[in-house]
Amino acid sequence: MAEALPIAKIVHETPGRTRLRVGDKRGDGAFFASVATGLSGIPGVYEVDVRPLTGSILIRHGAPLARIGSAAREARLLAVENGLSVPPPTSAQTIDPKMAIALGFCAFAVWQLTQGRVLPPAITLAWYAARLGGLLSVGDDDGE
Repeated sequence: MAEALPIAKIVHETPGRTRLRVGDKRGDGAFFASVATGLSGIPGVYEVDVRPLTGSILIRHGAPLARIGSAAREARLLAVENGLSVPPPTSAQTIDPKMAIALGFCAFAVWQLTQGRVLPPAITLAWYAARLGGLLSVGDDDGE
């Protein structure tokens, strides 16, 4: 039976640059030297930088990572897996318009305070923000 390939997880990816981590082979200089040599021979790979102490492989490439991963698997170097923890897409979150306006009033109140305009602009804006933000109920403004 064939020996299982070391798993290289993608820990960071940008167009043309991918960082892999092979935690099981951390500290194995011979392994990382052979991987660097093998990956460098794959068409579309421009540069490979390995760090055996951290188990890190940095690949600068022009070819799609899927093609590089397939070539690495065929060459029996390693198996590339997606280790990125990207949360699944969720439903669009809506912004409460009243709260957005309340925050705007708070910002303007602070700005008025920095300009030395405490009465009435800053106090009035803070009052509107508190009302919209739900800090004051409707009956609070007329003494009830």
